Amino acid sequence: MTFKKESPENIQKLMSENDVALIDVRSPQERAGGRIAGSTGIDYRSTDFEKKLNELDKDKVLVLYCYVGNRSAAAGQKAESIGFKNIYMIDGGISAWESHGLPIEK
Repeated sequence: MTFKKESPENIQKLMSENDVALIDVRSPQERAGGRIAGSTGIDYRSTDFEKKLNELDKDKVLVLYCYVGNRSAAAGQKAESIGFKNIYMIDGGISAWESHGLPIEK
């Protein structure tokens, strides 16, 4: 595993300094409860997850998140296997992001 797990604050800093692809790998139902602004939803459990991931620019910084981190870790491994080089995940997922007082879009 060569992708990096970072704190919500470090991810927020990374996002402010780089052009990132911020991907929410939760289900549409979960995303309806709130998401990080600017994120794109690609459900890790959908049949076309890999296809949609492949459509992204592999040279961009890729930031993945789910609820607590399990699906984003699996999604990071998948992203790495298809050629992404600069992959991050939010340590603790959106629940950590929210508990650190960072903004959520409802």
